[in-house]
Amino acid sequence: MKHTILPAVALAAMTATAGTANAADIRRSPPPAVKAPGYVAPLFTWTGFYVGGNLGYGWGNGSGTVTNTTLAPVGALGPVAGSGGGVLGGVQLGYNWQADAFVFGLETDFQLTGSDGNFNGRVGLVPFSGTTETPWFGTIRGRLGYAADRWLFYVTGGGAYAENKISGRAAGVAFSDSRIGWSWTVGAGVETALTNKWSIKGEYLYIGTPDVVPTRPGTSLAGHVDSHVIRLGVNYHF
Repeated sequence: MKHTILPAVALAAMTATAGTANAADIRRSPPPAVKAPGYVAPLFTWTGFYVGGNLGYGWGNGSGTVTNTTLAPVGALGPVAGSGGGVLGGVQLGYNWQADAFVFGLETDFQLTGSDGNFNGRVGLVPFSGTTETPWFGTIRGRLGYAADRWLFYVTGGGAYAENKISGRAAGVAFSDSRIGWSWTVGAGVETALTNKWSIKGEYLYIGTPDVVPTRPGTSLAGHVDSHVIRLGVNYHF
């Protein structure tokens, strides 16, 4: 009798143990996957389209010579000078292509500004003075950068266009003029990716003398204008 009962008890114990082990295996989560030796997590890439916004400040100054084009007596020339600045803000759109650590890009932006200033001058013996305004401007630029994972250091350059306005008085007579002109621009900046989709940047641009500028009717102006822009921006990457 003992020889019959003991094997049955042992079999029952083994069956219970196996059932408990199977239940534990079902409840236990699988172990994490083991990465192969030499595995390297993929680096962030700057390749792709992006869109964003910016806020900054712009300022400039200029000087030149005014010529009276309606009358040309002796002394019909005179100097003119002015300066101004203001807050600006706008949007930008661009595309980057990354090859190894180098990033090639194209960007366009459009800015609204509160930039204004003052100017004064003289044509012959007639003095004049007034105010300047730049309601908006935009740029179309190439970018060349060096990427250190999520940091991008770049230089940029291309064309700039803007509307410039003046208004003033000469010999008690009011005048005003408005022109849209093109110029060139160069600059540099740094951008860092906060996530795979969002980045922030800081940028400086220098803008040269436009091809046409507003002037007092009946006169022409020759000279130079130096403009500077600093701005902070945020981009969303697609």
